[in-house]
Amino acid sequence: MTAPYDNSASPPPATGPDAPTPRQDGPSFALTAIVLVAMGAAAIFWAGMTLGGATSGRNADERAAIEAFTRTYQDIADRFIGTPVPEEVLGGALEGMFDVLDDPYSAYMSPDEYDAALDDAMGEFEGIGAVMDTTDEMGERCEVIDDLCGLRVVQVLPGAPAEGAGLLAGDVVTGVDGELLEGSTIDDSITLIRGPRGSEVALTVDREGQQLEIPITRDTVVADDVRSATLADGRIGYISIDNFSGNAAEDFAADLQAHLDAGLEKLIIDVRDDPGGFVDATVEISSQFIEEGAVFWEEDADGTQVAIDVTGEGIATDPRLELVLLVNGGSASASEILGGALQDAGRAQLVGEPTFGKGTVQEWSELPGENGGYRLSIAKWLTRDKTWIHGEGLIPDVTVRLEGERYWAGDSAADPSLDEQVAAGVALLLGQPLPTPAATPETMSGASSGSSP
Repeated sequence: MTAPYDNSASPPPATGPDAPTPRQDGPSFALTAIVLVAMGAAAIFWAGMTLGGATSGRNADERAAIEAFTRTYQDIADRFIGTPVPEEVLGGALEGMFDVLDDPYSAYMSPDEYDAALDDAMGEFEGIGAVMDTTDEMGERCEVIDDLCGLRVVQVLPGAPAEGAGLLAGDVVTGVDGELLEGSTIDDSITLIRGPRGSEVALTVDREGQQLEIPITRDTVVADDVRSATLADGRIGYISIDNFSGNAAEDFAADLQAHLDAGLEKLIIDVRDDPGGFVDATVEISSQFIEEGAVFWEEDADGTQVAIDVTGEGIATDPRLELVLLVNGGSASASEILGGALQDAGRAQLVGEPTFGKGTVQEWSELPGENGGYRLSIAKWLTRDKTWIHGEGLIPDVTVRLEGERYWAGDSAADPSLDEQVAAGVALLLGQPLPTPAATPETMSGASSGSSP
C-alpha cells in the first residue's frame, strides 16, 4: 500500500543557490539515508568549469578527464551549429555520471526534482493532499497504468484540498486535466497532479464504475505523519509514523507522553509503508525506548564503522512498557533503522511482513546556480548488532500477512480488528492467541511505496 511520502511536495527555503547545502553535526541530519552536506567531487567539477583549463584533480588521469569534460562542454557551447541550452547539456552530463554507477539510489536531480524531494522529507508541500499508489484489482502493486493497473487513492489527508473537493479513498484516477493516464507511471501522474498553491487541477475518477470529474484547487498541505489512538478498550496505545519528516520526532514524543500520562504500559508503533525520512527523527524516536548503545552503525567506503548512539534522553526506556512494531514490505530506510534498533535491543517484537531492505546512506548535495542537485550512496548502515539488511530486510518475530483492510488512525470508520497485523499485535501484548495463522517469509509480497500529490 502506501504512505504520504509526497513526490509532489515543494520545499522549504533552501540554502542559497550559489552555495552547497551545509553539513550538520555528525551524520544524523540525513534523510532516510540522506545527509545534507557540502560537495566534494562536485566542487572539483565546478572549479574546472569555472577556471577553464586550470582544472583540479587528485592525479594526472583525473585532471585530464576533467579537462576533457570541460573542453567538450566549451566546444559544444561555442561551435555546435544548433542551439544547445547549457543547463540541459550539463544536466545530461551529470545524469550520465550517475547512470554508470548502476545504483538506483544515486542520481542527478533537476532543480524541480531536487526541490520536490526535499519537500517529500519535510512533510509540507503544495498539492492536493491525497496518497496514491498504482495497484491492480487484487491490490498488488503495478508499474504502468493500463486497463489492469490503476492509480488508486489510498488516503485523503484530513483538511487537505482533496478532502474538501470530495475525493475519496478507493477512487481510481484515470485522467488529469483531460489527459488520460494510460501508459504513465506513478511518478508521471504525480507530476501532472501536483502544482503550485492556488492553481486548479481536474481529476477524472472512476468511483465504483461511475465516471466523475473532480476539480481541486491546490494548496499548501502539511502531512499528518504521526497519528495516535488507543486500542483494546483503551488498554493499548497506538502510534503510526507515515514518514520520518521534520516534525515527526517532536510529534511522536508528544503522543508517547500522552499515552504514558494515561498510565498505558503497552504500545503498538506502526511503520508499515513508511519509506523513511530524516535519520535524526528515527534516532530520537529509537532513543525514547533504548537507554544506551547504538541505534545503528554507519560504514563508509573505507570500511570504517561509526556508531550512531541513542540520545540518552528517552522517556520510555522502562522495560515494563511492552512494544510491538508493525512492519511490511513498504517499511524502508529510517523505518528499518528503528525496527532494527528495537529488535536488536530486545525492546520490541516486530509483527507483519519482511521489510524492504535498504541498507545504504545517500548524501544529498545542491549544485551551484540553477542546476539542481544529486544524491550519492556514500555509506552502508548496519543494525545495532552490525547486521547489513540490504536486499534482505528485517524479518518479523511474528510474520502475518495483511489480507483485509488496513487500519488508519484518525479514520472514524476504521475498525482495527479488521487489520490482521494490528490484531496480531494486540493479541501479543494481551497474551492472547494470534487471530490469524503466521505466514512464512516466502509468501510475503515485495515492497510497495505510494506517493501523494
